[in-house]
Amino acid sequence: MRSRLALLLLALGLGGASAPDLAPFLPRAAAPKFLEVLTPPDFIDRAVIEAFEKQTRQTVALDTYASPAELAERSAERRYDLVALSGPELARRLPTLARLDRRVLDNARLVQPLVAAKYAAYDRDGAHGVAVGWSAFGLLYDSDKLKPPPTSFAQALGLGRDARRFAECGVVWPDARIQSFLAVWRLTGIDPTRARPAEVKSAAVVLDRARGAMLAFAAPDEVGALAKGAGCLGAGTAGEATAVAERGGDSAPSIRFAYPREGAPLTIYAYAIPANAASPLAAYQLLEVLLAPENARRDAALAGLNSAEDPTDLEVLKRLPPEPLLEPAIEAAMRGEWKRLTSAK
Repeated sequence: MRSRLALLLLALGLGGASAPDLAPFLPRAAAPKFLEVLTPPDFIDRAVIEAFEKQTRQTVALDTYASPAELAERSAERRYDLVALSGPELARRLPTLARLDRRVLDNARLVQPLVAAKYAAYDRDGAHGVAVGWSAFGLLYDSDKLKPPPTSFAQALGLGRDARRFAECGVVWPDARIQSFLAVWRLTGIDPTRARPAEVKSAAVVLDRARGAMLAFAAPDEVGALAKGAGCLGAGTAGEATAVAERGGDSAPSIRFAYPREGAPLTIYAYAIPANAASPLAAYQLLEVLLAPENARRDAALAGLNSAEDPTDLEVLKRLPPEPLLEPAIEAAMRGEWKRLTSAK
């Protein structure tokens, strides 16, 4: 099987320097007109794609999705060769994904073992995807205004003894439905994999009480609000803290990221090849390029993620629980409660 794959990869020019010598003796495979790729927005550095296109003479058609609903819509409309998915979305789609032959993905070995172990919560034997990056939902705070810095979601949600100090300078909470409920459950000791609809309602009560004291709740552009100095405390990712500095320029407040002591919900992203991919061999080629260390770092920085190959924050990562694959009834209850919270006056 391995030799067959190697020959096929060489036939498409995927085998490196030896390919030109063997090409005259190999069967010619029709080069795909487009390599169809689907990712979240700002996930792949365009320079990486352009270099790949120049080297392979293949055109990458890059499509994006911003929500699970858009992901489902795009996937129903088109056949993609390579997709980037969050852990829960990948777990939902395992039956539709091809099993990867990692023997032709040398760079997959560069993924940090701890990241691979966390990714196994969705793909137990790592057969369907390769982790590419991760982020945690924690605390964003203005380091000039908040000394000492916040240490718990409780302070943003009005539950800590010093919560008033944070409320007075302004709390901006993002429009992050699932992460908001997971944050409350981390505080109250609820295991999200065993949660019931009643516990969704209990978490919604906490959020409802907290939002009244917030400067903004379910802010559609939390990064922009913090960049304008609208608040001193929020919740989000380390990548969003960096984005505040980029958005605000020279006048941007000094927004920092902190991991809450109770633990932060962890999101892992991975690449996978759909079982119905029209050009799976070309997808292997692109995936190997994307996993090259320099490309992986550039893409992770663009997406606001920690690269899965980077040892940054591994000690913290040990304590972070991966975002779970929630039961449909729990997700439906969350949607209903979030709609009520965000539409209430």
